[in-house]
Amino acid sequence: MRIVIGNLPDDVSEDAIREALSPFAPVDKIKLANESGTPSVVIEMEMTRAKAEALAQRIQGRLYQGRTLRAWVPVMGWE
Repeated sequence: MRIVIGNLPDDVSEDAIREALSPFAPVDKIKLANESGTPSVVIEMEMTRAKAEALAQRIQGRLYQGRTLRAWVPVMGWE
C-alpha cells in the first residue's frame, strides 16, 4: 500500500523522513515528490488498506520540523 505524507519542509530528504517514520513502521520504499511546489513523500509498505489507513491516521497531525503533517492513503489505482 502507499501512503502520501504532505506539508513537509522544503529541505526534507528521503533519509530524514525514513528516520522520522521509524517509530511507526519500517518503510520499504520512499519517493520524494515536489510537483506542486511543496514537497510530499509517497511511502510504500506491504500491508492491507485498513492497516495503511490506521498508520496514516497515526502520522496525521504529528509535528515534523515545526510543521503539522498530513497523511492519507490514495484511493485510485494504487493497491
